[in-house]
Parts: sequence; structure tokens; C-alpha cells
Amino acid sequence: MNLAHTLLLAAALACSMPAAAQWVWRDAAGKMVFSDQPPPKSVSSRDIVRQPGPAPRRSAAPEATGDGAAATGTQAEAARTAAPTVTEREIESRRRQQQLADAEKKEADEESRKALLAENCERLRGYLRALEGGFRVARIDAAGQQQFLDDDARAADTERTRAQIEQFCQ
Repeated sequence: MNLAHTLLLAAALACSMPAAAQWVWRDAAGKMVFSDQPPPKSVSSRDIVRQPGPAPRRSAAPEATGDGAAATGTQAEAARTAAPTVTEREIESRRRQQQLADAEKKEADEESRKALLAENCERLRGYLRALEGGFRVARIDAAGQQQFLDDDARAADTERTRAQIEQFCQ
């Protein structure tokens, strides 16, 4: 009989222990609750004693409690300060990499534009030196013939070139 009591006590003790409880929390009455399911949303995150894996992400919006009142800011604060998940960190990392790549491309485009502008300004200044230096300046017409600028055309080109330098090369 003594052996039967011992076995019965051992079986009762084994059945009373939580077998695979992954979640442990305190309910409203202060009792410990063991479960393989997450607690109801009315349980605040500070009352959760144990949970599987990383902390659950709760909504930042206040939730209604059983009596209709809004939940305290503790849940919302816990959701905001919870560590980001691996996926969220990966997304943030990729977003930062894309921003850096965009900034580098924008900077390279700006440098290219500045180099092209500097090259064009140097060409304009060279042409102005040729016009003002008295060198013979010729153009090729539509028929492919070389035509030298007369004094009026030279004066008009000189003014036009100075205006372009003034507009683009300062």
C-alpha cells in the first residue's frame, strides 16, 4: 500500500506541473498562469514572466481593457522600446545602404556636371581669346565651305560669348 501511495502521489505531482508551458504570466488576481498559448491582450507586458523567443511586438495604440477604459501607456512604451527583430534590422540596414548609394550617385552626378561645366567654360574662354586676339576665325557653312568672320560677325560673337561666360562660368 505504501508503494501505491507513492506512485499515486508521483502521478498526481507530474500531472499538476506545467508540461510544456512556454508562457508564464500573472493574471489580474496575482496567480501564476502557465500556458503554451500567449496571454490575452489584457495582460500587460510587465506581468509576463516567461515567453518563448524574442519579446512579442505589441501594438503601440492603446487597447481597451475589460471595463472599457484605455490601457495604460506601459504597453505602448514597451512596444516602442522593444528591440527590433532580425527582419526589421535587415530592412533598416538595406534602407541605409540604399540611402548611401543614392547619396553617392547624386554626388557623382554633381561632380560630373561640374566637370562638364568647367570644360565648356574653358572652351568659351578660349574662343573669346581667339576673337579678341585678332586671329582669323572661320566657320563651316551648310555646304561644308569655310567662311571667315567679318568684323560685324566677330563683334556679335564676342558679345554672345561674353554673355555666355557671364551666365555660366561665374
